[in-house]
Amino acid sequence: MALHSLPQLKRPAVVLATGIALFVVFVGPGTEKIQAHGAGTEIFREVDGPFVIAVRILPLQPLVGKLHLTVTVDLLETGEPVGDARVRVTGRRQEGSATPRFSPALNIPTERRFYDANFDIEDAGIWDFEVEVESDAGEGKVRAPVSIVRRVRGETLGLPGTMIFVLVTGALFGGVAWIAYTARKKQRMRSNRAGHA
Repeated sequence: MALHSLPQLKRPAVVLATGIALFVVFVGPGTEKIQAHGAGTEIFREVDGPFVIAVRILPLQPLVGKLHLTVTVDLLETGEPVGDARVRVTGRRQEGSATPRFSPALNIPTERRFYDANFDIEDAGIWDFEVEVESDAGEGKVRAPVSIVRRVRGETLGLPGTMIFVLVTGALFGGVAWIAYTARKKQRMRSNRAGHA
């Protein structure tokens, strides 16, 4: 049924549902992906070779699933950032037989200081992320431990997901209540007309 043919009283529910759907698509879950490239909390900083290598993670308490690492590489002598290094990150679980994970850490021309690497971690536990750096200035290697926590059912939605769930549920129940209310109102109007005739 086309929107223009709906009765006037049903349009607010349709507009509300459309607004919520647009909110979910454009603002909903997955906003952490947008915050990469320099975002996150620094958890590790160490000197190796001619470099000071720092590692940031996002989110601060990583859960099994997506993990974003940002690496910065500065020259030890001058403190200047190295924007043309080759950075590789390998994650290995300290205990158990989890498959190691590998990712190149890449930067972009507009912000060469931050090298970003993304991982999909399937096993909880302590993971060592080995960062290898090569550039014309030399080589360096550090190992940053990260604790990955198993997801529990209540944590999977997060705040944005919970808000969306509440909005969608409210819209569904609100739409059903609105339709029931308008149907009863029309029924009363018909009964009144029949009684006056």
